[in-house]
Amino acid sequence: MYGVLVASILVVALVFLALTLVIVSAKAWREIRERRRRARRRVLEPVVLAHAHGNAASILPALGGGVARSDRGVLEETLLDHVQRVRGIERERLGAALDELGYVDAYLAGLSSPRWWRRAESAENLGLAGSSRATAALLRVLEDPSYEVRLRAAKALGAIGGKAAVAPLLRALSEPNRWSTIRIADLLGQMGRPVVQELLAAFPTLNLHAKLAALDILGRVRSLEAVPWLNERLSDLEPDVRSRSAAALGAIGVVDSAPVLRRALSDPGWPVRAMAAKSLGKIHDAEAIPLLCAALRDREWWVRANAAEALKIAGPMGIDALEGMLDDADLYAKHQACQMLEESGILDRRVAQLASSGAVREAAESIVLRFVRAGQVGRLRELATDHAEPNVRRALERLLPPVAAEAAG
Repeated sequence: MYGVLVASILVVALVFLALTLVIVSAKAWREIRERRRRARRRVLEPVVLAHAHGNAASILPALGGGVARSDRGVLEETLLDHVQRVRGIERERLGAALDELGYVDAYLAGLSSPRWWRRAESAENLGLAGSSRATAALLRVLEDPSYEVRLRAAKALGAIGGKAAVAPLLRALSEPNRWSTIRIADLLGQMGRPVVQELLAAFPTLNLHAKLAALDILGRVRSLEAVPWLNERLSDLEPDVRSRSAAALGAIGVVDSAPVLRRALSDPGWPVRAMAAKSLGKIHDAEAIPLLCAALRDREWWVRANAAEALKIAGPMGIDALEGMLDDADLYAKHQACQMLEESGILDRRVAQLASSGAVREAAESIVLRFVRAGQVGRLRELATDHAEPNVRRALERLLPPVAAEAAG
């Protein structure tokens, strides 16, 4: 019995010893491989960078005519790492090197892997390589059962560009159940002006979800050729289309769109009025100032807020208009003007002018009194206590009503 126990202990000890040796050996092997990988990268990286910034047609001569099997992984990692850091001709050179050395062929084969993660990685790497000959294969992968693979393929097509990639990405905008519309819209937006004509042509066939995304893309691309078409969309029967079109026109910032945006301030849909007001501010349309003042009386807060913001960024004329609205009979307009003048720091600048003299001081006192009459004295009371200039504090104490009288009122 005792002998069996001793034998069992020895067996367990030997097993633990063997496991320890395996773990230590594996760790040592990994460290040796990692040191070798780093050493080889230090040798290969200058070759890759020199090729990227040089003018040689092929990278093979710099690599001695070929790549050792043991170096292929390190070289691939180095190329993929640096192709993401450069732009223009340098990126094209590194992409061509990935193709020349056979990595692109390996990625194309990887698109047929039974493992979804391998297909996704291959699609992503084809996008990094910028391989136009991979377009057809990536288009097929857009039907992959894995969402991640589809998204990586779409991203790769966006990176490669070309008209062939635009149409399927536009179709994807109409499939929110299979795609992230925001991600697809981002990809199309990054492709820039080449997508504009394709997008305009496809617009009638898109569902509403995709149409709104398409309008956002046009605003992001800021293509002047889309402006006349966007002007026409302000007459669309769908209010969401009208509002997104107004937003896109503001993003592009063409003054020629001012007349249609002014008309949109009277649109029956409040989101359209709100986006028209915001866009008129972005294009600094001085003729819209009276209409923007009228928009401060709108029953919808977003319209009033955007109109006030537009007046603020319109420059001195817009600021004068905001200050003029402090005496407006409409309570909504009066309070919106007060809020914008306060939030933008204009009220603080006016208060500081109370330390001046003559017409400047009189104008500042007039503004303060208008705030008092509007009942918006919170910030003024803070400044009456905290302002660094004693003359300003005294002036505010004189102009502000007593707290007891204000509470009674």
